[in-house]
Amino acid sequence: MSATNKEFDIDLFRPHYLLMNSHVQSIYSGIFVKGEPFEYARERFDTPDGDFFDVDIVKGKGPSVIACHGFEGSSKSTHITRLMSVLSKIGWNGYAINNRSCSGVINNNFYTYNAGQTEDLEQLIRYVSEKNPNLPIFLVGYSFGANLLANCISRPKSSLPKIQASALISGNYYIEPGVSAMNHGFSVVYQESFVKSLIGKYKLKQKKFPDEVDYEAFFSSKTLYEIDERITAPYFGKSSASEFYSFISSATHLKNINHPTLMLNSLDDPLSPPACFPTNEDLSSPNLNFFKTTKGGHVSFISRDISGWLEKQIICWFVHNLGLS
Repeated sequence: MSATNKEFDIDLFRPHYLLMNSHVQSIYSGIFVKGEPFEYARERFDTPDGDFFDVDIVKGKGPSVIACHGFEGSSKSTHITRLMSVLSKIGWNGYAINNRSCSGVINNNFYTYNAGQTEDLEQLIRYVSEKNPNLPIFLVGYSFGANLLANCISRPKSSLPKIQASALISGNYYIEPGVSAMNHGFSVVYQESFVKSLIGKYKLKQKKFPDEVDYEAFFSSKTLYEIDERITAPYFGKSSASEFYSFISSATHLKNINHPTLMLNSLDDPLSPPACFPTNEDLSSPNLNFFKTTKGGHVSFISRDISGWLEKQIICWFVHNLGLS
């Protein structure tokens, strides 16, 4: 733990009695635990490559929090709405970025997003800094979004404004073990959902970009690894899915993060198992504060003791780094 944050600790996490199983915990929170109602205002950002991404905003007068959703999620994902609900209640600004084609509107260009493409997030961070130059900026990433955010703050494509603190939740910092985990047991259910979602989006793109990739190979794929082996890796000039995963994994770059960063993973996470966790060497920077719980599932952490346990840890971490706790 960072010397500057040695007094910070997370609350004890004990899963709800009915949510002891990691899959039940993850699926229940992913469907039913949305937080209290609030309102978004949407803003569209044009990008230098002729595309766009959408951001859903909670307006307040306090610090600004930018949140990155999980794979094939959106600003409507429950891990995002739970946080935004809290931000709305306490009067902070919330910016929920939607990865390209994740806002309900298909993007202009052929390709959508991956964890190594941090340009859109960097554009949003600079926008928020320019809009509210006197307000602290906090960043949160969940699952895939944690790896994306970790890449953004450890190896940005261009200089970033000051970040007060970040929180990385259920991150898969080494990507391939998480992809492989979805080939086994009940986790195949998650993979089937992801593959169906990706194929559905690219079927809409096929008419506009008929010769971009081998669509027959794409649409016959049954796993994420097959899609990345057949389509994504060669599209980005990589020899294999494994090489592509290594290229966009953030683990070995984490030590370059220059501000206090909370990292939280559960040992029973079905999508980001321990093989995805960073090593001691990866965590050698004093800015990194890595916590593991025995239970908690994937971006879930529904507690028997504390309502909104996960959101409380995130907000307490941010307040701690404002020097207010």
